[in-house]
Amino acid sequence: MEKLKKFFREIKIEWKKIHWPNREELWGATGVVVIILLVTGIYFAFLDLGFASVFKALFSSLGIAGR
Repeated sequence: MEKLKKFFREIKIEWKKIHWPNREELWGATGVVVIILLVTGIYFAFLDLGFASVFKALFSSLGIAGR
């Protein structure tokens, strides 16, 4: 029982150490996440187009019909 009390006391201590972002920090972090998602999405779209064209050329040179 004493361990359980200690556990909850430590949770209370750690809870006070949490830094909650204000509105400006939250919007700034959200903007960074959105930009990173857009950049990686565009990167993977171009990567997909590149691989699709390489495999299409490879399959057509081997005489394998593609869709």
